[in-house]
Amino acid sequence: MKKLVLAALCAAAVANGASAQGWPAKPVRLISQFPPGGGTDLIARNLIPGLSEAFGQNFILEHKAGAAGNIAADHVAKSAADGYTILIANNTIVIQAALPQKLSFDVVKDFTPVGIVASTPVALAVHPSQPVKSVQDLITLVRAQPGKVAYSSCGTGTAMHLAGELFKQLASIDMTHVPYRGCGPAIVDGISGQVPVLFNTITNTSPQAKAGRLRIVAIASATRSPVDKNLPTIAEAGLAGFDADIWFGFMGPANLPREIVVRLNSALNRIVKLPEVSARLADQLFDVRGGTPEEFGALVKADIARWGKVVRDGNIKPE
Repeated sequence: MKKLVLAALCAAAVANGASAQGWPAKPVRLISQFPPGGGTDLIARNLIPGLSEAFGQNFILEHKAGAAGNIAADHVAKSAADGYTILIANNTIVIQAALPQKLSFDVVKDFTPVGIVASTPVALAVHPSQPVKSVQDLITLVRAQPGKVAYSSCGTGTAMHLAGELFKQLASIDMTHVPYRGCGPAIVDGISGQVPVLFNTITNTSPQAKAGRLRIVAIASATRSPVDKNLPTIAEAGLAGFDADIWFGFMGPANLPREIVVRLNSALNRIVKLPEVSARLADQLFDVRGGTPEEFGALVKADIARWGKVVRDGNIKPE
């Protein structure tokens, strides 16, 4: 009996190795967590031509939106670990893991990190009518009116919401959170001055700031963005360690063959640095990232722990 089990395991290992060596022998499905038009969609469309050329197979984008990205994540977690179903995730996946809720998958155990490819800053912005031109100005204003200054986010449990909560905790201030069902509606009320402080994407806030309808006070990145080095960071204002970037990365199901992981990671690192690709990403306000699968896996674990603390300290509940 033991010999039969051993033989079966050896046969499976050989078959898996052969499959990895011949990968990809058919089109690869890239699963997006969100609808067309968002950051994940833009990242995918910038990288797909290079991936298809590098591997001689079509890489096809599929959107499986819903449940804050959990529908797509669940689909990939339950897919075969053969390299033909890959998740394009952003850090919503770690925020969902940090919230007090039961998910149908484990972000660490049910996925194989492949690589991080890009990030984009969350911006702290205000309506121009506000007497706020720096982070310290905002802190002073809020401390003078505890609980009376409101800030908007793109929804409860989003990266923008947790950026605002982290800001409150590190600055020891009391602001009122106003969640919206999406970044667009939050921007509309920010422009009107209805909610004077915003944590929103740089993609949404930058055009409005250039038009004079909003003022970007700082970005929530650990360091200044290569896309616009003139924008200060919240960390520079004295809130050491403040980092609330939105990152984008590729993840496969658990037990994705190492050979596939290495080949795909290598291709992604090369493609994002191609001049034409990096230029397009910069135009769309993305910072090019890269690194090893191990570094990406470490980031995922660290972010779950970091945001878990913010969630607990802020007593944040999922919607």
